[in-house]
Amino acid sequence: MRPAVVFLGPTLAHDEARTVLDAEFLPPAAHGDVLRAAFRRPQAIGIVDGVFEHVPAVWHKEILFALSEGIHVYGAASMGALRAAELDRFGMRGIGEVYRAYADGVLEDDDEVAVAHAGVEDGFQAMSDPMVDIRATLDAAVSNGIASEQTAATIVAQIKATFYPQRLLLGALTSHDDDHLRLREWLPDGWVRRKRDDALALLRTMTDDLSADLEPFRPDWTLQRTRFWEDARHSVERAAEHRPGSTPAVTADEELESVLDEARLDPDQYGRLLDQSLLITLARHGAAAVGVDVSSWAHQAALDQERHRRGLSEPDDVTTWLGTRGLSMADLPAVAQRLAVLRWAHDAHRDAVAGEVGFTLRSDDAYTELVARAARKREVLASLPASRAPDIDSRALISWYFGEHLGQALPFAVDTWASANGWRRVADFVRAIRAEWRFQQATGSALDQQARQSTPEL
Repeated sequence: MRPAVVFLGPTLAHDEARTVLDAEFLPPAAHGDVLRAAFRRPQAIGIVDGVFEHVPAVWHKEILFALSEGIHVYGAASMGALRAAELDRFGMRGIGEVYRAYADGVLEDDDEVAVAHAGVEDGFQAMSDPMVDIRATLDAAVSNGIASEQTAATIVAQIKATFYPQRLLLGALTSHDDDHLRLREWLPDGWVRRKRDDALALLRTMTDDLSADLEPFRPDWTLQRTRFWEDARHSVERAAEHRPGSTPAVTADEELESVLDEARLDPDQYGRLLDQSLLITLARHGAAAVGVDVSSWAHQAALDQERHRRGLSEPDDVTTWLGTRGLSMADLPAVAQRLAVLRWAHDAHRDAVAGEVGFTLRSDDAYTELVARAARKREVLASLPASRAPDIDSRALISWYFGEHLGQALPFAVDTWASANGWRRVADFVRAIRAEWRFQQATGSALDQQARQSTPEL
């Protein structure tokens, strides 16, 4: 997909917008559209136009969700300016004069940017004049000596009192006095398209930022993923009806929900999933509480460590690993961010975690099985005569462990892999897998002998 998604309608034609920015241009945003776009992981989302009257408007929290996922969100001209003025302190970037007027409190009413417009088949052509354009145009007329301040103020008050779909500046110039006559003659060239100018400024800003290798957005706050948020999110994803031309629902999230159902059927497994989710939540909160900004370098380092731990030595290995989990390379920055936060939390609490590992292991349901296996391994290895104990050189041993035991490729750096998986030294890692190899050789031979003794000869 393209690196940017822009919601644009009557303010500027899509064809003209494409000459400024290489992006996916979508119709005016409604509730859920920004959320659906964020699931696809673009680098940036631009919001110019949005719907609000007959369809629920863009929800603030879906914009916050996009920001929390590292996606830059820009707003200008219309609905985008409104939301940017409300969310700029969270990192949404407002562009243009209309945004600044709302942010400074010069404008307060939403209807200042509202217009009636045609449908998608007619390119969302505006059918009325926005109040912000009318104000800017009449200010220019006064500055150019076309109309007096009193005439301009009267016209503004008259149009402001009109319902927004019926607002037309030319329609208000019905008088035959000199000011109205001059305005009618001046308007074809004198119009100030404030919303259009701001939309173009947004597109140019996004073009410049994307051309400069835009880094993922780094919020200094944590999105509160409440049950209400999750319910609303799922309602957006599962909506059976979507407006023509809107971003399609993400079926991958529905698939994830079905997998979660499978996990919930095993209470122990689901409990471990909740514990792991709690860990990442506490890590995020901890990093935010102390003002930690996990850098892009830390993201890459954490991702490299995870690759080594899992033996993902080639780029295709990473792609395959993501694909088996319903993810793609577009999700990699979010995966890296999560790993980096966890790595920071582990480093920050290394000693405390080390002290908890033993007790955590004893609390795990797998503990009794592991205890029995460790005891059985000690018993078998102790029973082997020294002269007959199976052995293997270290190189072949390591190849056996990764290739046959784990069924994965040999990692590029075995020492890094061993450290990432809890061994202090490579020698300790080799000692442990040598014992495992001998145990499997001995028990495998015994089972083979028993099978031969119990099989009648023909």
